[in-house]
This record gives sequence, structure tokens and C-alpha cells, in this order.
Amino acid sequence: MAGIKIIGTGLSGLIGSRIVELLGENYSFENLSLDTGTDITIKESVFNKFKNSDAEFVIHLAAKTDVDGCEKDKQKDLNILKYKDIKNQEETWIKEKTAWAVNVLGTKNIVEACKSYKKKLIYVSTDFVFDGVKGDYSEEDKPNPINWYGKTKYEGEKIVESLSGQWMILRTTYPYRAKFTRKDFVRGILSRLQMSEKIAMVEDHIMAPTFIDDFVFALDYLIKNKIFGILHLVGSQFISPYESALLITQTFGLDRSLITKTTREEFFKNRAMRPFRLTTKNDKIQGLGLRMRTFEEGLKEIKRQGVL
Repeated sequence: MAGIKIIGTGLSGLIGSRIVELLGENYSFENLSLDTGTDITIKESVFNKFKNSDAEFVIHLAAKTDVDGCEKDKQKDLNILKYKDIKNQEETWIKEKTAWAVNVLGTKNIVEACKSYKKKLIYVSTDFVFDGVKGDYSEEDKPNPINWYGKTKYEGEKIVESLSGQWMILRTTYPYRAKFTRKDFVRGILSRLQMSEKIAMVEDHIMAPTFIDDFVFALDYLIKNKIFGILHLVGSQFISPYESALLITQTFGLDRSLITKTTREEFFKNRAMRPFRLTTKNDKIQGLGLRMRTFEEGLKEIKRQGVL
């Protein structure tokens, strides 16, 4: 194993494990996780790993991404944010492991370690930092999250931007891939359809699903060419969940009559609100010659690779 050395958080997850699979021959990865003895919510835990590493880059993927789970943390986090004693505040977050603890405090610890040990940081964020009102979001648009998950990820972004060194904020959306132990939204829908289960899909939410292999190859290019700043690594097709499910039935030869329509208001009742029009543009990376596949193209590729 040779090449560029990278410290990574979340390298065993949906995106992270694919990064290691596809780039493992040209990069050397060190995974920071609870399994390897690192708790990103504890500053000393992070610093102990960084001080013994000569890695040039850090990729920070670890996050609490369950949108509804994050929303349940909101009131608890708001209460903790009222504490006047910072030490007590952080000790409570470390104990509770809320969305703010992982997505904000954890990111703060990673950023401070990067400052101390002069490492370049890659922070993976989300299109949920936008409110979904105007649509067609570019990297220059100001975020305005409408749920707690988006809020905590945006707070993480702001902490990353405080780095005086070199950093990337890579926003992605609805990532999917072929084989993995945990189901993403594509393989979740697919498995239910294969069991002839009826599914109600939201028609008034627009997204740009991202084929993870494209994300990884774009990441490789950005690292090798040292291109920094905020970039949208998202798919090239704007589509509703309802339309995406119909494309899945078409690609895999399944029964489209199993798919019915529903609305955001109905589907997400008593849950975290989802933005409406998350048409996140990837013009900036397309301008670098990096082509992100459409959802239709991505489905054909995961079918070719095998989705089980």
C-alpha cells in the first residue's frame, strides 16, 4: 500500500467503505472510529491519533445522519446549549451523543486537531443545509436548514471554514451504491419491491441522488489536484422519490403498480420536515471535467455490478 496518506472518520460506512475499496491501491487509510479506539466527541481521543500520524489529509465522514433521530435530539441539544459552563456542556454531549455532539462537537475536535497538526481537511456535508424553497442551489448560495440534521451539518461547515489552512466541504445527497451491508434508499426500495410490497412514495420532494462511485472518483481528482473550497458532488438528475421508484421498477423489471403517490406533509407527519426543491447544481465540478451520472445511468451501473 502506497500513495497519499489519509486519516478518515466513517471509513466503514456507506460512502467511506467504498472510498477505501476503490482508492485503496493509491492511498493509505487510517480509520478513526469507536472500533479503533477513537471517539470524535472527545478532544483528547482525536488528538492522540493525530499526533502520531503523518497523514497529509483528513476526510471527515462520521456523522449522525438519521434525519428523524436528529430531530428528536433537538430539544435536548437546545437545552444543553443554554449551559453557561462550557466544560459541563461538552461533558453532557459526550455522554448523550446527540446530533449536536457528533455533528458539531465532533467536527470541532477534528478541525482543532487539523489546526494543531497542520492537516488538510475534507468535510462531507449534505444538501439538507438548504431550505428547498428556491431550488437550483450553487456553492455560493447561503444555507438555511429547516431541520435539526441540516442545522448541525451547517454548523459543522461553519467550523470547517474557520480553518486558515486548506479545506474542502463536499456536499452530497441521497448516496447509493451496489453492494453493502446497510441498505441505502435505492436498495431499500428494491428489496421491498422484490417482496411485492406496496410502497407510497413522496411526489413533492425533489432530489439529486448521487452514485457513490462517482463521488469517489471526483474525490480522487480533487485530492490529487488539491482543489479546495465548497463543492457539490451530487448526481446530474433532479427527480422525486416517486419518480425514482418508478425508474427502479423499470430498470429491474419490477411491478410499477406497487408504487403509489403521497405528499411530504402526509409521509413525514410528526417527523422532521424535508425541504421541497433540493435541486443542487453540480456545474462547478462538471466544469472541472468530472461527470456525475444521472440517476437512470447510476441504476444501470449498480444493476451491472450486482446489488445484493
